[in-house]
Amino acid sequence: MPYNYKKTAYELVREAAYSIGKDGKPFHYTEVVNYVRTHYPDCPFKDNTIQLHLRGLSKNIESSKRNHPSLYKRAFLIFLGNGRFKLAEGSETEQLEADEDRIDSEAIAKEVMEEYLGVKLEKKKLNIFGKYKEFDLVNIEEAVVGDVKFYTFKGAVPAAQFSAISEYVWLMEKLEQSSGRKWRKFIVGLGNRNTFERYAKQYGPWLGDVEIYFIDDNGKLEIL
Repeated sequence: MPYNYKKTAYELVREAAYSIGKDGKPFHYTEVVNYVRTHYPDCPFKDNTIQLHLRGLSKNIESSKRNHPSLYKRAFLIFLGNGRFKLAEGSETEQLEADEDRIDSEAIAKEVMEEYLGVKLEKKKLNIFGKYKEFDLVNIEEAVVGDVKFYTFKGAVPAAQFSAISEYVWLMEKLEQSSGRKWRKFIVGLGNRNTFERYAKQYGPWLGDVEIYFIDDNGKLEIL
């Protein structure tokens, strides 16, 4: 059945999940992507959009309740970790490890930024004046370095989050000094947009050429 541009990403994900996951069978998000690409070859939605919908539609991902409320209210999945899901049964709930959000956010950011920058990126430790620090998105040959931050904080002043972002901005600047070469430097934010907007506004004059990006629920990339 060709894609008629009338089905939403939610409708496509739901159709695929119920087809692949019937009888309680667990499935990987790539199976959903393959289903959509096979049955709807003209589908305009990107892979990371499909993955974001799967997470937003998972009952046991608490952050989805805050970050993807329009999806979460229609949640029908259980997230099993490592990119795997299954159809929810009644009031079934399963605990989600705290770092799963971070891991999946890094994967989404990697895909989006690779497409945007046109280079391959990988997690890598870099030498900064004799000490090694790990960054999430690195291409040494092209002198590209970035780090991913996923925050859900919605309080008055996200001091801890601001401090963590500033640490990596500082480390990227030190990397340039240590290596003696110019790098393209950036932070990629996911989760609560307000945290990253406030950071960019408050610290913008001091960021120099460090770029602050945000990826929204639909996988859209914006520079703040």
